[in-house]
Amino acid sequence: LLESEVFGYEAGAFTGANKKGKPGKFELANGGTIFLDEISTMPLEMQAKLLRVIQERELERVGGTGTINLDLRLIVATNENLEKQVKKNNFREDLYYRINVIRLNLPPLRERSGDIELLAKSLIKKLAKELDIEEKEISGEAMQKLKSYDWPGNVRELQNFIERALNLAPGKTIYPEHLPDIINNGEIENNKNKNGDLTLKEIVARTEKETIIEAIKRADGNRTEAARDLGIHRTSLYHKIDKYNIKLENV
Repeated sequence: LLESEVFGYEAGAFTGANKKGKPGKFELANGGTIFLDEISTMPLEMQAKLLRVIQERELERVGGTGTINLDLRLIVATNENLEKQVKKNNFREDLYYRINVIRLNLPPLRERSGDIELLAKSLIKKLAKELDIEEKEISGEAMQKLKSYDWPGNVRELQNFIERALNLAPGKTIYPEHLPDIINNGEIENNKNKNGDLTLKEIVARTEKETIIEAIKRADGNRTEAARDLGIHRTSLYHKIDKYNIKLENV
């Protein structure tokens, strides 16, 4: 199903397929740019097909016999160390070298605190429009709280905090009390003590799991809506649900 979504399929390619067939994401992006997020989660068999698409600049739909020429720009992203994934045989080495042409490393939010104010204001504008509510300002004290937090969940966690504050603040200004308890100094200290024996990777993983559970709850169990809220592909959400062994019946 993932292969048909990405590369498209011909009529009658599988049970339930559209009788007219369907173009995939690559075909739709022809002449433009396609962005593949969480590339590290792509199954090995699909990695082989993607490599052929990149090498030959053409694709074959699922169930098809002809090829479609492609002319597009490919951008991929991942939060995993692909070199380590290659050594573990979880990611094809030949594909890694084909996509690693121009590499951009985006530092975690805790290493670029100067971006927090700009991001927070941008998120307020974006979320206020989505929620159909009035935009609000952030008090100086609340902004300082945001800047002093270490952000294990990066920008997605910041977005979660801002959305919460917009819903909780009754007036036109967001104050510290409208931010999650974890961001207050006392709570942060308690959290550090509680996480004292955990590595940063384990803390980030736990935060990600909690964020996913919260998103699914907000979406009333609708995983497509939860994935959209989290800013990730639905397939990536399924992968993370399996990775963290999240029992949906308990969410």
